[in-house]
Amino acid sequence: MSKRRGFTLVEGVLALIVASGMFVLAVGTARGFMRPLRRDPVAWYQVIQILEQPGRYRVTRVHRHSLDLIDEKAGNHTLSLRVNRKGVLRLTNEKGQGYYPLLRQVTELDWAETKMTGIVRLHLKQEGLPWQTTLVDLRGDGGS
Repeated sequence: MSKRRGFTLVEGVLALIVASGMFVLAVGTARGFMRPLRRDPVAWYQVIQILEQPGRYRVTRVHRHSLDLIDEKAGNHTLSLRVNRKGVLRLTNEKGQGYYPLLRQVTELDWAETKMTGIVRLHLKQEGLPWQTTLVDLRGDGGS
């Protein structure tokens, strides 16, 4: 009997099937992770829930496209809430350092003060979704 060298046709086809299956799983999984970040209409309600944690954030200054906050549970650190160039609404320190992404695919954002101290109006547009408006309670400990 002679020594065999190389792969048989069956082994080669089997290797291609396994490789293509792994590729499909990898590509399909990446799309599955990205889909909720792009077009999830409920995601912005989750952002509001994060911001309205009782006694957590207190608004100090309202700009049209950003909001200055104090994190009362983390030692009164000053934070800024704004959309970066990539369309991510994120929470950073006053120097723009740190990165806590709250919402992706934000195309436009408008904050406005209301007559009640600590309650601001959020008018937000995400890619592929209609404009959404809500009031956000950022009174910190003073709001309870």
